[in-house]
Amino acid sequence: MNEGIHNELLTRGIMNIYPSADFLASKIKKGEKLTLYLGIDPTGPTLHLGHAIPLLKLSQFQKAGHKIILLMGDFTAMIGDPTDKSSTRKQLTHKEVLSNLKKYKKQASKLLSKKKKNKAEFKFNSKWLSKMNFADVLSLASNMTVQQMLERDMFKRRTEEGKPVFIHEFMYPLMQGYDSVAMNVDGEIGGNDQTFNMLCGRDLMKTLKNKEKFVITVKLLEDNNGNKMGKTEGNMVALSDTPNEMYGKIMSWSDDLILPAFELCTNIATCDIEVIAKEMLQGVNPRDLKMKLAHTVTSMYHGDKKAK
Repeated sequence: MNEGIHNELLTRGIMNIYPSADFLASKIKKGEKLTLYLGIDPTGPTLHLGHAIPLLKLSQFQKAGHKIILLMGDFTAMIGDPTDKSSTRKQLTHKEVLSNLKKYKKQASKLLSKKKKNKAEFKFNSKWLSKMNFADVLSLASNMTVQQMLERDMFKRRTEEGKPVFIHEFMYPLMQGYDSVAMNVDGEIGGNDQTFNMLCGRDLMKTLKNKEKFVITVKLLEDNNGNKMGKTEGNMVALSDTPNEMYGKIMSWSDDLILPAFELCTNIATCDIEVIAKEMLQGVNPRDLKMKLAHTVTSMYHGDKKAK
């Protein structure tokens, strides 16, 4: 593999690699064809730029010849991921989840290659999780302790604030982690906020499959207050937005989001982003750079003509 592509694969937009970057780099340099996945819970009716960040990283691995899977968490979405939640999520019915994910495949396909030679696989975790009986669940639960679960910041915080933590929320990381076991993957990609859940899968792979699963956590696009750009925070740029809506929302972002957004939300070469960074230091009008960013992102989902 070209050294530049290799470096881009293992550095751009990445927060952490477990067990280490060297572990993953060694596999890639040996020419191993890896199977890795991104899991998304369909808790809303559209994907957004927050989803697109790990999707872009997944597409980079696909272009490098690795097998990729986009996993729809149609079972786990009914439970609700407790990550970063100060209160229990509203549980969804399977009908609501299926309604939410109607557009997901088409939207994700704008970033993933459709070529038959190395086509992305789309899977649903209800295929294995819905078939588990109570004995299966108890057996799976025996691989994790309450103390491990209480290491999660949001559980600790809720406990200290006297807010309830329900047993089904404890079960969520186990079920998400079991996805890795069921698909017998080599690795997983996800947002940095999903680290705990993905490492649960890594632990389960080691225990149940005696296999070292790698985990890649990507950076989050955050606003000035440290809030991630997404549905819950009310600042999301949806992939279902019209070109005007998408362009306008990006133009409304604060200037300090320009460089992170070029890195995380576009395919613009790293060397070109370094030029943009220099231009910012030299006093170029941030509005001009933001227009370039808004055009680049909008054209990715709606084409160059509509972006213009």
